[in-house]
Amino acid sequence: MIEIWKKSELEALRTAYGFHYSKSYGQNFLTDKNTLEKIVSFAELAPEDHVVEIGPGLGALTVLLAQTAGRVTAVEIDGRLIPALQQVTKGLPQIEIVNEDFLKYDIGAIRNPYKLVGNLPYYITTPIVAKLFEPRPDGTMPIPPVLAVFMMQKEVAERLISPPGKKAYGAISVLVQYYAEIELLAKVSREVFVPKPGVDSAVIRLRPKDVSGDDPEVRARMFRLVRAGFDMRRKTLRNSLARTGFSEAELLAALEAAGIASDRRAETLSPRDFYTLASLL
Repeated sequence: MIEIWKKSELEALRTAYGFHYSKSYGQNFLTDKNTLEKIVSFAELAPEDHVVEIGPGLGALTVLLAQTAGRVTAVEIDGRLIPALQQVTKGLPQIEIVNEDFLKYDIGAIRNPYKLVGNLPYYITTPIVAKLFEPRPDGTMPIPPVLAVFMMQKEVAERLISPPGKKAYGAISVLVQYYAEIELLAKVSREVFVPKPGVDSAVIRLRPKDVSGDDPEVRARMFRLVRAGFDMRRKTLRNSLARTGFSEAELLAALEAAGIASDRRAETLSPRDFYTLASLL
């Protein structure tokens, strides 16, 4: 087995296939086996599990996932990596390589329960969360993973787990915390990546909540309020929510019924506060 987490083997493979790292895809490959093994353990894998991996790169994590999970679907956007990735995973029939943009990948085609693992570049974090949990354009709901383990920039992870009232708390915090329980499991130094990024990383785990009892129309209205509230986060709710199309009288009545003072700001409301407010409008 090619030990692709070793810098020497990573460089040899890169040279053999003429591969150059892509900044546009946020390619920073993890070269620390201890951290890779932690990520696998965080996914709580069993032989019957199907893992979908976002951005396998050259397969360091893919190979380790396949040692425990029964099936691994590795979705890689960069076609230049596919030949090298096929070489690294040769002899592991439980691994399926898909050359596709994960944001266009049809998760609905996965009929069995699945777990999701990935090293996410900053630019793709929010779109991926939205893809996992928010309604599709046709109104149908996606099938969320049993759990998801993501490595991402530490600052982004801190935003996702931030409680209301903190500077880091924002619209993405509300989105993630509404749909899932979230844990920050480990911090990862920039020194264990090739090429070395300008920031440190962190590993988080999401466990989707059962929100099937919530009204889809109220949920859609809720995120309208969230977007408006955080677009003008320094303004009071009375002013920031005026852009949502509701009259001032409607907004003030709903805020009063929800027990939320109109001079509070969006950053002080929990996801459930936003849902309650939306249900009253």
